[in-house]
Amino acid sequence: MSDDLSAKTPLFAEFTPPTAEEWIAATVASLKGKPIEKLTDFSYEGIPIDPLLNAVAPPQTAVPGKPPYRRSTEATSPTGKPWLIAQTLLEGQPHRLNEQLRHDLAHGQTAVSWVPDSHFTADELRTIFTDVDLTQTPLYIWCQHGLPILAQLAAAKGDELANMNGSLLHDPVAWLSSGDRQPLDAMYDQTAVLTKYASQHAPNLRTLAVFPAIYRDCGANAVQEIGLLLATAVHHVRQLQQRGLAIDEIVTRVTAVFSIGSDFFMEIAKLRAARAAWSQMIAAFGGSDSAQKLNIHAQTSQSSKSQLDPHVNMLRATTEAFAAALGGANSLQITPFDASQRQPNDFSRRVARNVQIILQDEVNLSRLVDPAGGSYLVEYLTDELAQRGWAYFQEIEAAGGIVGALKAGMIQGQIGATTVARQQDLAKRKAVMVGTNMYPNVGEAPLPKPEQEPILLTRQPERNPEPTLAALATAAPANQMRFAIAAAQAGATLEQLQNVLLDGTEMVKVEALRPFHPDAPFVRLRQKAEKFAEKHGHPPQLFLANMGPLRQHKARADFTHGFFEVGGFELLDSGGFGSPEAAAEAALASGTSAIVICSTDDTYPEIVPPLAQAIKAQQPDATLILAGYPKAQIDAHKAAGIDNFIYLGADCLALNQWLQGRLGL
Repeated sequence: MSDDLSAKTPLFAEFTPPTAEEWIAATVASLKGKPIEKLTDFSYEGIPIDPLLNAVAPPQTAVPGKPPYRRSTEATSPTGKPWLIAQTLLEGQPHRLNEQLRHDLAHGQTAVSWVPDSHFTADELRTIFTDVDLTQTPLYIWCQHGLPILAQLAAAKGDELANMNGSLLHDPVAWLSSGDRQPLDAMYDQTAVLTKYASQHAPNLRTLAVFPAIYRDCGANAVQEIGLLLATAVHHVRQLQQRGLAIDEIVTRVTAVFSIGSDFFMEIAKLRAARAAWSQMIAAFGGSDSAQKLNIHAQTSQSSKSQLDPHVNMLRATTEAFAAALGGANSLQITPFDASQRQPNDFSRRVARNVQIILQDEVNLSRLVDPAGGSYLVEYLTDELAQRGWAYFQEIEAAGGIVGALKAGMIQGQIGATTVARQQDLAKRKAVMVGTNMYPNVGEAPLPKPEQEPILLTRQPERNPEPTLAALATAAPANQMRFAIAAAQAGATLEQLQNVLLDGTEMVKVEALRPFHPDAPFVRLRQKAEKFAEKHGHPPQLFLANMGPLRQHKARADFTHGFFEVGGFELLDSGGFGSPEAAAEAALASGTSAIVICSTDDTYPEIVPPLAQAIKAQQPDATLILAGYPKAQIDAHKAAGIDNFIYLGADCLALNQWLQGRLGL
């Protein structure tokens, strides 16, 4: 093509754009007779994921900054106002927490996530936040009851309260899921009191939360999260309306807390769909456009992190944080990679913090509004999640609302079913957890666990909160906040304030939701292998009977390594054996009682019978495993002495458990 022609001809103009039908036809041809439907996968939400998405996917018509806020609650680029980088204060002495906080704020942290110690008083809060400007540093305080902590904040930092930002992350319904008895009505009484107080004295502080994160970390899928978000919020609204609050007064003080898992595109779409569904729900209550904006605090998922090969958690957290940023979270906290094994150290906290700084300052995500908008897959998933989440919300409402559905065990059962599906996929390695059920880090050493400094609190003996606590116990709702602040100023702990406010209230109890730890059964496998190694001086061992030249056995030998190293086994490898007799002799001499035969389906009929018979003749209790699953040969191999088979799609967890049992672990 000449320079003159190329200057006048649009790029690729000489090519005819293929139609969707042509793409499908080409795909069908490549499948060699298999139906194209074989390529469609289904997510845990039941959403079909087709191999080819194109312009027939729902077009993007939403406008950023306008209801239903699918794309963003902001109309323009948030340059200069990126999402908040939150990091959790660890447990420890108040002065140590202050040192940690001031250090982290000087190194990129822009918000504080904190779970207060129930034995802390306003004095401890004052120490923790010394030289920290809370008018410029938003607080995200995780608490079971919001009124006591707000009273202590008012007592400790009253001069900053009017300009304080952040959220009191307490959700009365979410606490029910723990299975403990909860004073639900009293908690809403407190929420009404503190919300009315905050509207006058701390107008920028949000006083209520909705926690789909709790359900996600118990195994829920994205549809369930959105439905539970809406159902919980509706319950909040109805309860607080009964206590005299208006819709805008309630929902503008709500923060939604989402846990971000490893399904990258689904997590992006989840936050977008949640905003759209929230807007629709609040509009139905008569809420203003401003009230329809959902404030999202995201945290990287706890259930996606593993105790095994924990440094991989850094990579998981990075992709989860990336998804949260693309989905439009207003604030984000990353769980340090070592949090599942120990109290995070300076290094792990620094890495977690710097991931967000890189996403903001190097990747420049904070310069964009809805950067994922327009992606066919993201738009398709957003629509599916919004519609299915709304339908699930209606199902919960029909079951008596969120509390009724929890009491009936409906939600627990549905989330339990999702959890079972997730665990089965991990067991069969349809879903991968790197370092856990795939590519294990053989010989990894556990992370060192330094001793934690005990928390020693000093009290001023001349201070006695008992008179003010007694006054608080009998105070009318309109006076509760005033007496709670007075008690906090007199040295009352959070626990004392909570006990007085909840004394004698009716309790509600439901069946507990259990946190989902997908790595747990694999951790138990590895722990059993470690105990065996401590007793015998080496891990449980398998002998690989590799048959023939390298090209004949290598693929299945490599597969066998990865399959059984998941269970903590040491594999005694060797070069390829030229005959079944040589392989049997080496296997018997190895001292192991478990042997895996690795070759090809075509060679197995000649190899397996003499090899199995030679081993079983001298070691009848030997366990023989065949790498592969040649369907037409299975019965013959079993008759020859093969005890089990490993192959793609086999239950890796169950087979490792079975083999450990056979070897007496």
